[in-house]
Amino acid sequence: MRLYLIRHGKAQRHGGPGRDEDRELVERGRQQARWLGERLREGDRPPVVVLASPAARALQTGVLIGEGLGLAAVVEERLGLGSSASAVVELVSELASGVGAGSGGSAALVGHNPTMSLVVQALCRGPSGGDWIELRTGQAAVIELADAGAPLGMGELLELLRGDSE
Repeated sequence: MRLYLIRHGKAQRHGGPGRDEDRELVERGRQQARWLGERLREGDRPPVVVLASPAARALQTGVLIGEGLGLAAVVEERLGLGSSASAVVELVSELASGVGAGSGGSAALVGHNPTMSLVVQALCRGPSGGDWIELRTGQAAVIELADAGAPLGMGELLELLRGDSE
């Protein structure tokens, strides 16, 4: 299974009276998401489903990526703010084993740090650690999972994608 773990695009700074969940993408974040949608569409195994956190900035990222792929983004609560890495790993396992939307094919998951970076670490480095992989805003980790039953640390990190260098 090809997995695209994506940290939402660049968003408004936190501050003021608004809730963290309501922070929206800034123009740079929208550009990052559109670029990822185009890049994933041109790849050899584009996602067949885009799942996104319900928080505004991640959902907006998912919608823009989905537009580039000709897909609708689907809200997935397990990708939300405060979600645990283990909940996301469970979601990945379900997708890889044929359970749920987009099962059996490539999937794009849009969420937040530190969770998304922790999931990349767990899937590609396992409990032994290794070099830390920190996803930046608007960045995708492209991971190949051998099968649903593969232990943590057995995913292959193929590349990190980000449309800008800031």
